[in-house]
Amino acid sequence: MNTERRIAPPCARLIVVLVVLGAVSAGCGAAVPTGRFDALAEASRGVESKTAQTDADFIKLTRRFMTFSPAPGPYRADSFAPVVDVGGTRVDFDFGPRLEPRQAALGVLAAYTEALAAFARKDYQGELDQATQSLGASAQLLAGHASSSTAVKQGAGVLATVVNGLGHEVTERMRRATLRKAMDDAAPGVTAIVAFVKEINGLAGTAVTTMRDQVIRRANSLTVADGPARLQLNEVVEGMIGDSSAVLAQLKQGSAAADAIVPAHAEIRDALDRDDRAILEKLQTLVAEVKRLQRINASLK
Repeated sequence: MNTERRIAPPCARLIVVLVVLGAVSAGCGAAVPTGRFDALAEASRGVESKTAQTDADFIKLTRRFMTFSPAPGPYRADSFAPVVDVGGTRVDFDFGPRLEPRQAALGVLAAYTEALAAFARKDYQGELDQATQSLGASAQLLAGHASSSTAVKQGAGVLATVVNGLGHEVTERMRRATLRKAMDDAAPGVTAIVAFVKEINGLAGTAVTTMRDQVIRRANSLTVADGPARLQLNEVVEGMIGDSSAVLAQLKQGSAAADAIVPAHAEIRDALDRDDRAILEKLQTLVAEVKRLQRINASLK
């Protein structure tokens, strides 16, 4: 019996090693970071929801403020209109129309991030369609407001175009490439929307500070005897000051949360580049080259 061990040719051994490594690498390829996309969508929707509550508190504060600044003379239907003389300048505190486009802009941003999160998953089409419809509705609302800036309208249009172009790719590699392009194209739109949100929050913050100071000034000019009337006035003024501070804090937090979306969006986009599939592709090319050389060697024998 021939007990001599047969040694595999070097090329054959290399092929075996490379094929094994290729199989291992294929199993360890970096997947689309769906968890990060979900977190971004949740954060965006959270900013939208929290801002809506802040706006409700702001409007309530404005109505209470107007009881301190009625128009002079007998009461009329417009005695408590939100237009006040502040140091000789008439200031319009009717912020409702200015808050609505900001809320629509946040709706666009939330729907965009939800579309990304849906597309990042394998079974995504239904959620993607829903997010696309939501984004379109919010973009339409935003475009319908005269106080919406040109930049934010264009930004919303960019996000709508990006989401409409996500398409129906289903392979992992195509999903990554599509997400990378979508996020690159959408980045200026995301920045424009966040800038618009922060701008409106800043204007609202100035209005709240002005209302608070006006209430204090007006209350100090009132002549109220000590007793129940004084206690009642104290309660109203304290409530206005406390609520003003709360709304200012909410506006500041809202701006900070919206501002954080831009770097988070960029970080998730960069994560799509950190993929070991490039190594796998090189490995597969090398395997193919080894096989080609083996065939050439075999033909020369």
